[in-house]
Amino acid sequence: MDDSLKNLLKAESEAEAIVSKGEQERDTIVQKSLDDAYLMEQKFHQRLPEMHQSFIDKANERAVQTIAEMKLRYDERNKELRDLAGKHDSEALKQAIELILNRDSGTS
Repeated sequence: MDDSLKNLLKAESEAEAIVSKGEQERDTIVQKSLDDAYLMEQKFHQRLPEMHQSFIDKANERAVQTIAEMKLRYDERNKELRDLAGKHDSEALKQAIELILNRDSGTS
């Protein structure tokens, strides 16, 4: 009986050592995870200005592209209006002359 009690105490001691080793490994893993998370967070914060600048650059590119497209549409519409005005220029001049002549002849 004395031997079985010694065996039980030895087994309990070995189990406690295994549990203690497991807890230490768990603590090491948790600490490493916390350290890794902290490093990742630091890298993220260091990259914020770069990401911000990238966003600004893309927004500027889109603005320049939109302005170029609007200018192109404006130039096309301006040309259409000038062509239209050129087509009707002589007709408008004739009608203006007729109005002036008719007004002059009506008042005499």
